[in-house]
Amino acid sequence: MRASSALQTWRRVVAATIATLVCGACAHTLPERAMSVVSAEGRLVPLDSATVSYDVDGIRVIQRANYANEAVAVNLYLLGGTRQLTAADQGIEPLLLYAGEYGTRKYPGDAWGNAWGLTGSRIVIDSDVDWTVFGFRGIQQEFDASWDAFADRVVHPAFTGKSLAVVAARLRAAVRAGNDDPGASAMTLADSIVFAGQPYGLRPNGTEASLASLDSASVMQYATTQLVKSRMLLVVVGDISRERVTAAVMRSLASLPAGSYKWTLPPPAPDFPSTVNLAWRVIPTNYVVGMFRGPDADSPESPAFRVALALLASNMSSAIRERRGLSYTATAEYIERGATSGMIYVSSAEPRAVLPLISRSIETVRRLPPYTGLDLHSFTDSFIVEYFSENSTDAAQADFLARAQLYQGDFRKASDAMENLRHVSEDNVRDVATKYFRDIHFVYMGDTTQVLRADFDSLSAASSRGATVRR
Repeated sequence: MRASSALQTWRRVVAATIATLVCGACAHTLPERAMSVVSAEGRLVPLDSATVSYDVDGIRVIQRANYANEAVAVNLYLLGGTRQLTAADQGIEPLLLYAGEYGTRKYPGDAWGNAWGLTGSRIVIDSDVDWTVFGFRGIQQEFDASWDAFADRVVHPAFTGKSLAVVAARLRAAVRAGNDDPGASAMTLADSIVFAGQPYGLRPNGTEASLASLDSASVMQYATTQLVKSRMLLVVVGDISRERVTAAVMRSLASLPAGSYKWTLPPPAPDFPSTVNLAWRVIPTNYVVGMFRGPDADSPESPAFRVALALLASNMSSAIRERRGLSYTATAEYIERGATSGMIYVSSAEPRAVLPLISRSIETVRRLPPYTGLDLHSFTDSFIVEYFSENSTDAAQADFLARAQLYQGDFRKASDAMENLRHVSEDNVRDVATKYFRDIHFVYMGDTTQVLRADFDSLSAASSRGATVRR
């Protein structure tokens, strides 16, 4: 899990590109109910009325038409993520997909790059624990040319040992850069502890060792067995017709084998006592990361868990950063995955002063004092408006539609996500905080002489069981 994505995962929600968003909120309307897109006739229509799901020769497609501008966002989800991997082949999907930059069967060698350069589109590759996204961002006038070059990297991969070596070296450099980032390293370590022995404990972008061991034979074998239609979900948002999308799939992805993959939610994190892991690093500041399991993504507790973490983030920022100036970043994040989790993240030069404030912030949420209904509603509405204001692109809408389909079982539930937050009560927040803000696995990275075992006692007390300290 990269630091940048980890600190922003909870913000992923659907939004439309209309200027009335904040004004609507200020007028006490529900922002998501005012959301609309522009139809082919130039009329504003509700989001859901412009969204359809259909099958093209065994590939599930979700499409939201928006003719407000010429932009088109295409996301092809290769489902399964780390559940498709072993320790030996971590990173194989990004390696395979990035290698297409150096040629495919239809566009050998430099021909692929030349063809792609003429389109002006941008390739997107994002490997995560539940899936790998391979997509592009472009305009409708160049959709067919972009699609043909894009899809050939999936349908007709062709790579040499030399091209794989170049890509693998680039990916290993990215892994090293992540390892050199203490915040990212602390989060990766915490995540691997929470999901020890499970697929989420693997790295979708690979490790230096796994990337060094992958050769053209193993990558081609993976492509032959794993690039199948049953593993694919295609989401398209923007200025494009269903007929053009269908035709594009039929002339490319439809030729792939069907396969027998079936998407299911992953198992939850194992339930075991809290741990504290101390890692010495000579760095300008120190990092405290705490990870803990959450409810299943489709659980009715998920909205309350999200609100509880938002309240915890607000309390921590106020107590640690704003009032005392002890940290540049003090927050709590909702990690949205098939098996959700929560994360506490603080960087500070004074960790002994910060640790009890984290503990108090946890207890504040677990013993949430009575709000007036208006106060909690106002907090939630502010939270929702921030979601919409920061996720107003076609690409963000594509991502949220996919998450609703895969995590909730229906893309139409994307429209309910924010409304569900409004029905969270103080009792709901207290219940999920008590249930899930426990068995927290802490990683401290930095100068270990600045903390004592006893400094973590208050944090361990926030969990229901004692902690084991590892050095």
